[in-house]
Amino acid sequence: MTSATLNRKSRIPIFIGLCILAASILYPVFFLAIAAFRPRLDYLRDPLGFPHEWTFANILSVWNGYGAGAAFLRSLLVVSTALVIVLVLAILAGYALAKFNPPFAKVITGSFVSVMLVPGQVLILPIYLMLSAIGLVGSYASVILLYVATSLPFAVFFLSLSFRSLGDELLDAARVDGAGFFRTLLQIVIPMAKPSIATLAVLQFLGMWNELLYALILLPDDSKRLLTPALSMIGEKLVNNQPLVSAGLLIAASVPLLLLSLTSKYVVEGISIGSSK
Repeated sequence: MTSATLNRKSRIPIFIGLCILAASILYPVFFLAIAAFRPRLDYLRDPLGFPHEWTFANILSVWNGYGAGAAFLRSLLVVSTALVIVLVLAILAGYALAKFNPPFAKVITGSFVSVMLVPGQVLILPIYLMLSAIGLVGSYASVILLYVATSLPFAVFFLSLSFRSLGDELLDAARVDGAGFFRTLLQIVIPMAKPSIATLAVLQFLGMWNELLYALILLPDDSKRLLTPALSMIGEKLVNNQPLVSAGLLIAASVPLLLLSLTSKYVVEGISIGSSK
């Protein structure tokens, strides 16, 4: 028996284990999608079985009747705005820390790491009092500023590590050709670091999109609720109507699932690059 055959056989248990892991992850999503398109009576007849009837009424009811549609659009606007700001600032700061060696660079990087270790719950009261003092509580700006402030330390730290792995030869060649800071950044650095930036964007988007506590506290007005807090309120009212709850959860999961499907290639590449460092 050749070594290649032994290698193939040794991978079979790993393959089976990965298939079981994938099934355990996909089944809840499959069950959620199935339940969201079932009438309530059909679901109560056999919660774990396949539906005998299909309906879009649950999605439409949650989207229109319970305000999930408006909350979805508000979340998309707030999270997208915060994400763009985070990426722009993190790319600039990470590139500067990685390639320009500014004064106190190690102190700055260490402060980012120390901030990342602080539990978010500890910051609730001071953040609320600070935003209340400047009159931002109840506005979308408060949530956007919070998401930017809490996401930047990890984002800058992550991208600074990625930018350090870029070869200095290309950057020096660009400077010799007369490329300035922004031209080098846009035409060389960002394209080369695209997998890392895409990975960071996905991670940050998921964290902001699923965030509940601060969005609930800083936007107490029901007319301004973001999607996750709005669905938590809906879930309390519809605890006995699993198809409607599933419809709301499916709406919330639709954007992350779409984002992951579109960027999976870059995310996998970015993770592999990070694990090799």
